[in-house]
Amino acid sequence: MNYVIIGNSAAAVGAIEAIREVDTESSLIVISAEPESAYSRALISYELAGWLPQGANLELRSSSFYKEKNVQPMLGRRAIGLDTTTKVVVLDDGEAVPYDRLLLATGGSPQKTGVPGEEKLGVFGFRTYGDLIAIHQAVKNARQAVVLGGGCIGLQAASGLHHHKVETTIAIASDHPLSQIADAECGDFFQALFEKNGIAVKTGLQPVEFTGADSVEGVRFYDGTSVPAQIVITGKGVAPNVELAQGTLIRVDRGILVNDHMATDEAGIYAAGDVAVTWDRVACQSTINAVWPGAYQQGRVAGFNMIGVQRRYDGSMRLNAAEFFGVPFISMGIVKPKGEGYETHSRMLKEKGLYWKLVFQGNLLVGAVLMGKVEGAGVLSNLMRKRVDVSTIKDDLIAGRSDFARVLPLVKVQSEAFGETEYRELIQ
Repeated sequence: MNYVIIGNSAAAVGAIEAIREVDTESSLIVISAEPESAYSRALISYELAGWLPQGANLELRSSSFYKEKNVQPMLGRRAIGLDTTTKVVVLDDGEAVPYDRLLLATGGSPQKTGVPGEEKLGVFGFRTYGDLIAIHQAVKNARQAVVLGGGCIGLQAASGLHHHKVETTIAIASDHPLSQIADAECGDFFQALFEKNGIAVKTGLQPVEFTGADSVEGVRFYDGTSVPAQIVITGKGVAPNVELAQGTLIRVDRGILVNDHMATDEAGIYAAGDVAVTWDRVACQSTINAVWPGAYQQGRVAGFNMIGVQRRYDGSMRLNAAEFFGVPFISMGIVKPKGEGYETHSRMLKEKGLYWKLVFQGNLLVGAVLMGKVEGAGVLSNLMRKRVDVSTIKDDLIAGRSDFARVLPLVKVQSEAFGETEYRELIQ
């Protein structure tokens, strides 16, 4: 049996470990356009912000991982084609790699802005280790920077540039930071926090041009204003890398559609991670929830099914977590509900830097935002993900009492809603 995995991040690691739990001998090849061993993308922003020493080890597994798991890594090699009839993956140098079972763990890439001048030197995405190294080089000579986008990626990038003494401006098309995952009250708090720490935040601005010759020199906006910059980071979201699926029977709807075995419509081909459309257990719809634990688990499920051991992926939930200037932030599930049937409760204690919001749909907790104090987020997450009837503790949750002592009796009564692992996590 020839197993081939395209991609080399969390989903790939999960699949490798699952396959080798059962089949230690068959050929297992990992193909990745990036030359680095598997590393944590989540730690890139931490390293740039100085929370880790420069050059810190960002690896997901030890340097001996591939040898220990009997894996042939083909790193720095880009897959450009997929022939599902002859079952081969075509690489950029023309080499054809045969497969019997294939996993597409191709992840995503920063979305293009479509703004003229985007190809100039000094305009970066903020997703790969290569981006991190290039930005480290750029900050040595840069005086000013512009970050486009006010989501977690954009704010983390701005924090990192600020750490390197680069005068940084965040430009946001919406009217407040974190507009997709938090209310204005919470977003305005972070805007004030960033401005207090010397980072300008401009809202309601759309870029129309990256100015300069070969290298970027500034950003011109729709209202006619300009901001000088020798570094521009486009933190405006991620697009799934679905190119290999095109021209095959694999269905694509933004990402690659899979069933609960992580299988695509092409026999023997699976998908997992940030490229895969899976079931959101809280929103009860198919979507892409690009979170590391979900990607790893999807990879494991795919890996087991690739070797014929049936496993089901029971879905994920939307989750964003970050920390800005010492203030932690978590957003989970449906936090900006649309339509009827939702009940929201929120409270801001600005002087203490605390904010929380809970969203209910009937007797189900379906969304939560925590800022400043995030203890209890794990309990809330499990109640949401397992769709537990919280009617008996709803008032406690609204009052901010989500500690183990209050939740445990409910968990015991409804223990069938929790898997063994989740139940242990709650009672320990």
